[in-house]
Amino acid sequence: MNKCKRCNIQIVDNTEICPLCGNVVTKEGEEQFDAYPDIRDKIKLLKKLVVIAIYLLVVLEIGLCLIDYYTDYWIGWSIVTGICILYTIFTLVYSVNQKNGHIRKIFMQFAAALVFMLAADAATGVTGWSVIYGLPCAVLLLDAILVACMLINFANWQSYLLVQLFAVLVSLVLLILFLTGVTVKPVLPWTSFGVSALIFSFCLSIGFRKAKNELKRRFYI
Repeated sequence: MNKCKRCNIQIVDNTEICPLCGNVVTKEGEEQFDAYPDIRDKIKLLKKLVVIAIYLLVVLEIGLCLIDYYTDYWIGWSIVTGICILYTIFTLVYSVNQKNGHIRKIFMQFAAALVFMLAADAATGVTGWSVIYGLPCAVLLLDAILVACMLINFANWQSYLLVQLFAVLVSLVLLILFLTGVTVKPVLPWTSFGVSALIFSFCLSIGFRKAKNELKRRFYI
């Protein structure tokens, strides 16, 4: 005999659906299992591990600052390590947040990497390595990640278009810095801009309607 747990009635025939509420009925004495695995414990464990990792990273940075201070009598290189540790903490906290989709995570990781590279460059005396080498390489890495994501999720490739546009704008700024004489190395600015512009224009040409609709949706035009 079957039973509907929602209506709390006994059903004498062998139907699997309650005729009153449409709920799936169960057989008496049958052990019930959850239809989906309970991942809450895993999420809680992951968050605890992240908290422990952040605590250890903070303790590590304090130790590095003390070593730097008592060896050089000025906190110098420990600022760079602090920036790297801060980026690691940002990555851990932002990555475990279930509310953020992977596209937003890619964008925020890239934007944070740009900021932290500029900060590390400033901490080392603004030698310009972040603009000359770091940012163009970061743009090329982002291009490679976006191409891989588009191929894997080909049905929704247009959802990565906005991040690709951001890569084009960043590479354009780097190219303008070279053309105005701020930087003197031509290879990476031209390469990053050329690759980013090529990918973006290719996406527009092969999927004009999807790309146009995506840009309209994003920019409300």
